[in-house]
Amino acid sequence: MSDVIGLHVQVQSLPDGDPEELAEFTGRLRAELLDLDVMAVDPVRDPAEPAQAKGLATVVGWLAIQLRTAEGLRAVVNAVGGWAGRTDRVVEISLGGDTLKVTGATSAQQELLISAWLARHAADT
Repeated sequence: MSDVIGLHVQVQSLPDGDPEELAEFTGRLRAELLDLDVMAVDPVRDPAEPAQAKGLATVVGWLAIQLRTAEGLRAVVNAVGGWAGRTDRVVEISLGGDTLKVTGATSAQQELLISAWLARHAADT
């Protein structure tokens, strides 16, 4: 497969959370995802920031992931699900306009949701 699969992950802020805490949690998730067979896991640039700006303003809580295989996609989604369960966070994974909300659901419930979401994208990968 030569096509690149691109997806976005958004770590949801807690109701009483602050941006620094959200950035820290997002960084931890990014570090976990970089251990997988992915091409890139990058913070999402702030679209309001001019392209020629010297700083790299990013949108807190968002990651852009690039990978090449359906197996890699499954690994990323499973890793995000495990991370969300361990940290009691809500994470949204978006691919081609379809969004999967990963929460602290039981492992069996989460696996059913993940499998159904991945099946919808099997033909695309």
